Amino acid sequence: MKSSRHLLKYLSGCLLASVVFPVQAQDGSYPVKAVRLIVSTSAGGMTDILARLYADNLSKTLKQPFVVENMPGASTMLASRYVARQAADGYTLLVAANTIATLPHVEKNAGYQMKDFTGVGELARSPSLLVVGGSSRMKTIPELVAAAKRNPGAVTYAYTGRGTTSHMTAELFARDAGVSFNGIAYKGISLAVPDVLAGRVEFLMGPSTSTEQLIKSGKMRALAITSGSRSPAFPDVPTFRELGYPDATYNLFFGIFAPVAIPDAVRKTLADAIDSAKKDPTFTGRLRRLGMEVSNVRTPQQFNAFLGDEEEKSVSLLRQ
Repeated sequence: MKSSRHLLKYLSGCLLASVVFPVQAQDGSYPVKAVRLIVSTSAGGMTDILARLYADNLSKTLKQPFVVENMPGASTMLASRYVARQAADGYTLLVAANTIATLPHVEKNAGYQMKDFTGVGELARSPSLLVVGGSSRMKTIPELVAAAKRNPGAVTYAYTGRGTTSHMTAELFARDAGVSFNGIAYKGISLAVPDVLAGRVEFLMGPSTSTEQLIKSGKMRALAITSGSRSPAFPDVPTFRELGYPDATYNLFFGIFAPVAIPDAVRKTLADAIDSAKKDPTFTGRLRRLGMEVSNVRTPQQFNAFLGDEEEKSVSLLRQ
């Protein structure tokens, strides 16, 4: 009889805890324990670096540990599949880049769709540069376009997989210019750089972090940048927009995503903390030194509207 009373008391306590905890999560007390940030790439990459910068900042702002866990694999899809199936309580989040939106339209067995997620906040953006080898005969974008028109498909470019930023940016430019390029696939930008330097491949498009030092040394030459306006880091490099190719405006973006059913109050708490970091001049200075920019996408609503536009743009291009 005594053991039965103890059992009933224990079960009552469990029931009370199950009722109280969701209330705590919704009454502004989130987070009450450590938050996991699942990164879709290996340690050391830009997604990982950004995740760790924000994890440190969010830990201080929200007074709970934000722990980064790298889960590379399946072209970043492994992490997306995993987080899509976790509890939508704000304690397991995904840090990913553009490919989260494009890969479900490229891979039949992606294992997730964008409707499985909601965007919590954009972390940063990085434009892509179109770069050629320092000894390339191509000195300007008009020269590159003219060569492609003379010999359709003869001008080659390096990319790291269908649906990746290096592929999307080059094809957006090609479509806007009315030309066709011949894409050569590589397993990573770093593997493509030597071939561009040697002239075996004409150009590549990628973030400045991959090529900045080579550009500064003269071993590579940047012909255009995909940002909406000229970058302070590359003031002499024209934008595609000003060269007459506005549809080639495109940014590599990084964001935090949650399972779609996350409570609005929890998502707002996270989004407000992310935006607080962006208002800190010291923090944004660190982002700029990494070649990152903070956009005017500041709320979850703005981020999700942007994601919808990006997915639509990607689908339109990939169906060609």
